[in-house]
Order: sequence, then structure tokens, then C-alpha cells
Amino acid sequence: MKTIDRRLLIVLLILGVLLIVVAGVIYFTGGREQTPMMPEITPPASLEELAQQYPELSTVLDNPELASVYKDFLIAYQEGGEEAALELARKRDMLTPDGDVAVTLVLDTDEHGPLVAQLEGVGVTVVSAYRDRVNVAVPLALIEAQLERDNPGAVFEHLTELEHVIGVQLPAPRVNDGSGIKGEGVDVIGAGVWHQAGFTGAGLRIGVLDLGFAGYEALLSTDLPDSVVMQTFGWHDSEESHGTACAEIVHEVAPEAALFFAWYDGSDAAMGEAVDWLLAQGVHIISHSASGISGPRNGTGWDARLVDEVARRGVLWVNSSGNKALAHYRGVFTDEDGDGIHEFAPGEEMLALYNKRFVLVALNWDDDWERASQDYELFLYDVNGNELASSQDTQSGELGHEPVEWLRYETGGAVVYAVVLAYQIDEPAILDIFVNGAEVAYPSPAYSLCPPADAVGSLTVGAANWQDDSLAEYSSQGPSTDGRLKPEISAPTGVSGAIYGAEGFHGTSASCPHVAGAAALVWQAYPDFSRQEVTDFLLTHALDLGEPGPDTGYGYGRLQLPSPPDVAAAPHPTATPMPEPVSGPTATPAPLSTPTAVAYATPIPPAPPSGDGSGLLALTGLGIISGGLCCLGGGLLLFVAMGIFIARRQRPVPPPVVQPEPYVPEPPPVYPTPVPSPSPSPPPPSSARCPACGDDVRPDARFCPTCGQTLQQEQQPQRCRHCGQELREGARFCPKCGETV
Repeated sequence: MKTIDRRLLIVLLILGVLLIVVAGVIYFTGGREQTPMMPEITPPASLEELAQQYPELSTVLDNPELASVYKDFLIAYQEGGEEAALELARKRDMLTPDGDVAVTLVLDTDEHGPLVAQLEGVGVTVVSAYRDRVNVAVPLALIEAQLERDNPGAVFEHLTELEHVIGVQLPAPRVNDGSGIKGEGVDVIGAGVWHQAGFTGAGLRIGVLDLGFAGYEALLSTDLPDSVVMQTFGWHDSEESHGTACAEIVHEVAPEAALFFAWYDGSDAAMGEAVDWLLAQGVHIISHSASGISGPRNGTGWDARLVDEVARRGVLWVNSSGNKALAHYRGVFTDEDGDGIHEFAPGEEMLALYNKRFVLVALNWDDDWERASQDYELFLYDVNGNELASSQDTQSGELGHEPVEWLRYETGGAVVYAVVLAYQIDEPAILDIFVNGAEVAYPSPAYSLCPPADAVGSLTVGAANWQDDSLAEYSSQGPSTDGRLKPEISAPTGVSGAIYGAEGFHGTSASCPHVAGAAALVWQAYPDFSRQEVTDFLLTHALDLGEPGPDTGYGYGRLQLPSPPDVAAAPHPTATPMPEPVSGPTATPAPLSTPTAVAYATPIPPAPPSGDGSGLLALTGLGIISGGLCCLGGGLLLFVAMGIFIARRQRPVPPPVVQPEPYVPEPPPVYPTPVPSPSPSPPPPSSARCPACGDDVRPDARFCPTCGQTLQQEQQPQRCRHCGQELREGARFCPKCGETV
């Protein structure tokens, strides 16, 4: 083989290194184009600054009772006309199903009757009214007519001036937490054995309070009872079937219980109306698989107080804990660089929200929930640092000012970023950010409980996967912000059903109706039980999971019914509501001072590509190009390495260098005087004979040329020519005198 050219190897080595470097540059610079470094955020213009910019709106922009989303609507009209205003209204979910503008009026009294009459008298549609909450629909045509006049914000300003109105807000919605197909949960919790023993929930009335029951008619007499009673409240979504799926599970667990469907729009006012209707139907149990993302979460919120009133009536309220373990951020306000913007991590002022198509974001902080005085603002940005939406309501200590900012925005699936600005604060507060429809970059599972699951009178349910009892990673965890154990129990999720099919019904929404149905079985078997005794029975027999004892994920454990009572047919409880106890609701059970936190890691989800998929294709192309160049460069380096190896094997190996022994001089030798021979030695014979055949051979021959016999010769030892010392065979130096031989 020819020797490989050394110059060629050097050229290939340099080329391989350059290819790898180019591949790295393409990949990393291309990747930054897809997910660029977060831009620096400058505090956006305040409402005071906007009022100076738009003097015609100054009165309404400075109005502390009007939610900032309506102010944004008016600014959008001033900047881009009717089309821009309507686009903002659509993205911010301000419109009713009929195309009007949705408004919630917050009152300083529960007596809303006179105000409702006044509103209806001027042509404003009152959709729901419950105590201090009134939902109205303001015709868009009325707003458009006012926009063309000298006072474009007159409609909203007039609403704030109504008697007893202390706030004009966008209705804050609650969200869902999550044939003949039999769900797996029935057997998992042991309900099938109770059915065989005759306990099926007969005589019990269960109210299913939910955001949608579309498609329920097709399931009657199969996955639902032969008949149900249903009523709608507020702007209900005619296509939402979530409640139907929840009712399926209730019916599977308690097949002979009577069901009452209360279909509401998720707002406070509609919720209150729906609850009053259910109580009027004489329900014993209310199953509510929905929750909000704003509130104090300490049992004192608006909806928590409503739940406690229901509990005082002797009705068992069962609520999902929420699905926000990966969609909740919690941290103390931090501003190391002094720009007024919260830092979610060192140097990071933007919290990534990974979503599918929309986000509902709420910022809560620890403050007085009736007269908040610490003022924070919430903003939404895109990846390039452009402001998309904001919530800048006023918190100045007045009645009705709550420590919350929230907004809803359609993203199309692109990653968006939450930004928190301290507008006017005295001290750093604990910030809680909840997101629906997304996951956050730095999730905080602890304290991710969603109201009204924090209510003292609520039996709150977490989610455990039915296959292996592992805690669902999304299941909201406690404790409540006042340190109580929540949830108290967990139940199966991911079960099959007619609505969601074999793909499974996931979420704490699926877990909640399992507990409601099981409570009906227990109440049928023990008709003298109170609401609290039914709760205690379920908690006592729950299957303890996770760390021993109650924890903030499983509660007391996963729902597990024990063996049913021996009596096959227990007396049925009456269909009338339980008598109202004299005292308030009992905590269920005694709260823990330090509940055990659930120990599992929640990985940070990767940022998804943009909604149209172009980002994914571009990133894939960059990966292929850079990977190909990297492989080619690596191949060249491997070829160079092989060439060097082969070249080294072809190079002749020089003989080893024998180092001579160091010369040590000796005294001159003393030679003995030779003794003369008596007679001279005869000369060596000129020839010799072979001892085998007798033929003549040369004197120094080793073999006989005639017969080939080896000739034996006497070997004379070699001696030093200087001193006569006998030498070993092959010696180069005399061991006595050191001279070369």
C-alpha cells in the first residue's frame, strides 16, 4: 500500500473541523430565530398617560370602577376604528353568544331588584341576577352609536354611575376541570359490589352543576336515567357536553339516583341562580366539576361562602380540586434591577405560557379581598416583546377593589408571555398566576387549588389515574392558603365513557362525580347519616396512597368503598332537603397544620412551535442541514484518524539503539612471561578426512562433500587480542581490559 499523503490528511482535517463549526453556527443561530432571546421589557403606558394621549376618553379612562378591558376596547376604536375594536372584543372574549357586550355589575348590596328594574326600563338586557352580582348584555349597536359622539365612553360611564354599583367588570368565568360504555372507575372504587348488594342510590337526588349538557338526550335510558330534569342559567354554551360526561359517571356509580342538571355560564350570578334552583329541587348532593382561577383560596371567597351556605342546608357539595398543578406559578414579587417588573427567575421578566389556542390568565396576590390597596398590573406579550393585552384595574383600598388582574386572549397556539408590573405597592406580595388552556414555564403544584374547592363545606376531590393509582400530574394540590388540607380525597380519572369514548375522560372533572355517586350509595345504606357523617365514612375507608397519612395531592387517599352492609335493602332517605343545622359547616375533617406535600417533579414543558406549523418545519430543516454537515465533518475527521494510523504502521521501525556500558578505566595489565615451547608447533594440515567415508575435506568444512556427514570440529575459545582473556561468544568488548575485540 502506498503511503498516504501527509498534506492531504492536513487538508481533510481542517475541512472536517470547519464543517462541524458551520453546522453548529447554523443550528444555534437558526434555533434562536425560532425561539429568540427574550427582549427587554419597558413598562407600558399607564392609564393616566393614555388619558393624556386621548383626552376625549380621559373621564372614562380615569374611572376606577370600570374594568380596564372596556377601556382597551375604547382605545382600540380610537386607534383603528370599529374593525379594530371588534377584533379586540373577539380576542378578549367580551361578546355574548348573541354578539352583545357582556358586563357584570358588582353591587354594594344583595338587594338587586330595584337596579334590575331600572336597567330593563332603559332597554338593557338583564341575563342573570343573584344577590350582589348582575349580568347584563349591552347591545353593540348602542355602544357603536356612542362611539361616534363627543363622549365615546358614555355607555360604560353611565353603568358605573348607577346606584349601588361599585364595579363594572367582564364576567369572570369558571372553567371545566377536564355507547353504553362502562367506565373503569366503577370497579376500581368497589361500587359494583354495592350494586350487587342492592345499593344503587335509589331515593337520592343528585344535582349536577356544570357548564354544558349537550347531547344528553341521546344517552337517556342507556348511559343516563330514563329522564332527567334540566334548567339553564345565563349565557350557556349550547355545544358544551362536559356536564353530560360528568353525569354519565354519576349514573354509573349510582344508577338509580335521580339527576338534576343545572346548566350555567360559569359566572357568579348564574351560578347563584343555578344553586338556588337545585336546592329548590330537594337535592341531597351537588357535584360541581368546575372551578375559577381567582380568589383568596382560604374559604372566604364569594363562591366559597355560597358552598358553605349549601352545606348548612345539610347538602353535600362535592367539588373538583382543579387541573392547575402545571398551570400555576407562585412566588414573591422580586425586582432586582429596579424597573418595577417582576422577575420570575434571575434576569427573566417574562413567564412563558405554552398553549393550544387561547389563554385565560389570572394574577392574584395576598391582600384584602374587599379593599385591596397594593396595585399590580398584568400584561401579555408575544415572543418579540409586543404587548398583546393587559389588565390594569385600580386597587386603591376602596370597597370592591379585589387583588386580582385577569384577561383572556386568543393566541392561535403561539407561545405568549405573562408580565407583572408593580404599579403602586408598599411591600412585595406573594404572587399567584393561574392559567387555563396552557402550562407555565415554572409550575408550582403546591397551593394550586382552585375555588370553590377551598370552601370549608366542600368535599374536594383530586385525580388519580385509574390504571395504577398514580397522582395525575395536572391535579391541583393544596393546601388552602390558610393551611387546611385540600383536597380531602382523590378518585379515578381517565375513564371511558359515551361522550369522550375510549380515549378517556381526564381531569379532576372525572374524579369528582365518582365521589358524588359513591356518597349516594353510602347515604342509601345509612339513611340516618348527616352530610358530615357521609363525608367521614368516605374518608375513613379511602385507600391511603403516596406518603403514609393525608397529603396535599391524594388527601386521605383514593376513593375506596368497603364491603357493603349485610342488609340488602336499606330504607330510602326522603327526597326533601336535609334540615338546616343551627351551627355553620363543619370542617371535613379537622385541618392539618402542616399537610404533607406530594413529592414529584414537574418538568418544564418545551416551547411548542407557532400555530401554523411553519416554525416546526423550519426547525426540522435546520436540524437536517446542520446534522448532515456535522456528520460529514465527523466522517472526514474519522478518515484523517484512520489515515494517520495507517501511515504510522507503514513507517519503517529503526533498530533499537544499544547503549554501551560506561567505560571504567583499569590499571595496565601485567602480562606473564611466556614459556618457550621445546619445539615449534607443526603447521596445520593442508587437508582432513571425513570420519564416515574417508574422503578428503577442507580443513574448515562443516559437512562432507561426498556423504554429507557433519564433520565434528573442536571449537577453540575466542580470546582477547590485547590481554588474552577468554571471551563469550559474540562479545564486542573485553570484560577484563575493556578494549574492543
